[in-house]
Amino acid sequence: MRVTTLGHASVLIEMGQDKILIDPIFDDVFASGTLCLHPPRNIEADALIAATTVLVITHIHLDHFHPPTLTRFPRNVQMIIPMHDALQAAVSALGFTAVTVLAPWSRYVLDAGSLVATPSDFELEEFGLLAIAGEERYWHMSDAIVTPEIGQRVRAEYGAMSLAAVKFQPLRTLIAYQRGLASTMLDRDDLTSTFEAACAAEPACLFPYYSGFAFHGEHAWANRHIAPYQAEEIAALLRQRLGDASRVETVAPGDVFEIAARAIDKHPGSSPYVRVREAPPVQPWEPIDPTTLAGVAGPSELVWLTLEVRRLLTNEIHPWVQAHLDAATGLFDSYRALQAVWQCVIHLGDDRRLHHGIDFRSAPPRLYLDQVLPTANVFSHLGGRSLLQVLRRHSGPEVFWMAGGYRIYEKLLYLDNGKIRAPAMPEWELYERLPDPLTHYLRKVPRPAISG
Repeated sequence: MRVTTLGHASVLIEMGQDKILIDPIFDDVFASGTLCLHPPRNIEADALIAATTVLVITHIHLDHFHPPTLTRFPRNVQMIIPMHDALQAAVSALGFTAVTVLAPWSRYVLDAGSLVATPSDFELEEFGLLAIAGEERYWHMSDAIVTPEIGQRVRAEYGAMSLAAVKFQPLRTLIAYQRGLASTMLDRDDLTSTFEAACAAEPACLFPYYSGFAFHGEHAWANRHIAPYQAEEIAALLRQRLGDASRVETVAPGDVFEIAARAIDKHPGSSPYVRVREAPPVQPWEPIDPTTLAGVAGPSELVWLTLEVRRLLTNEIHPWVQAHLDAATGLFDSYRALQAVWQCVIHLGDDRRLHHGIDFRSAPPRLYLDQVLPTANVFSHLGGRSLLQVLRRHSGPEVFWMAGGYRIYEKLLYLDNGKIRAPAMPEWELYERLPDPLTHYLRKVPRPAISG
């Protein structure tokens, strides 16, 4: 069996003479010009169309069902879709005549193997897909919301997976922002459940997938409200979860997996069908408006603030945090229990920032100065002007907690008793248990007056 990643949610599965193409999108920009595939690709569409013997659409969402791409295929190509009346009507309207509707756990037999639909606990009908050929098994989980019990059933009825692709982004972060819920992740529990389902299927190799698009053009502002996680950080979490039992990879469009039972060889960028193109980076997830965090007035303030914050963190705040942890006061216990890595970002103006942090996973917690921490999962953003005024005793710390001089958000995922978890408490309670070390210190610890 051979599995080729084509970008975002699309793969080509090759089993003998059977070539199964899942959720193809040939255009880089789609959804009325609001979305683009990222990274962009050069795709050999005609060659893919000629090779495809079975076309699979996992569900009707516009990043999986793309009519302009589908209309390039012969209308008599075999198509497989879930039990969704609207999708069935849509492909019929496009003129496709060989359409098979596959119910959960139903099997479609091919010359070289078979395909089995796996269910999703979502209000819209969708499926994941097992591809089975001899001792080779690939689970294309797609956007399906699945429980560990589904993964256990996959393992029990079809054997341990050779390869699995698991989604790694919550789907509703932008919706939460649009509904006034700021950085709330409405479906993070669904994500951890899906991770555990993938692990329960005991794959020899696993890769995070289904997150290869960004907002485009005038809609690019929304990119700071989607995609909290990078594939590399989820891969690291899955490696920690699985240990030596499975290999975890990250992928790019054009990567090819050669599967022989549980022996998996990855060939980066070797597909003849797709090549990644160079592209500027996309605005990463940062669900705040940085323009509301004022910077400092000039070079002298910048130098003073830079040096004072380093001194404050090193000589006062870091020892204070350690003392609370040693005494088990409870103030920072949740940082340790939730395996938090705190990143403090101080906005200086003109896109300049200071980055400091504390890794609470280590004992004692480790202080990092002037570093962006790739493993950070709790973030504080402060306006440099407000911080300078407080440190010079020209303003009180109420500019932070009462007047919006700082922001805090998180993307915590952690291992608990060998399982991947998200915080179980409501967001308000969670933030009450995660006091920002810098501003909380300035609020609660008496400090002598200084001249400045």
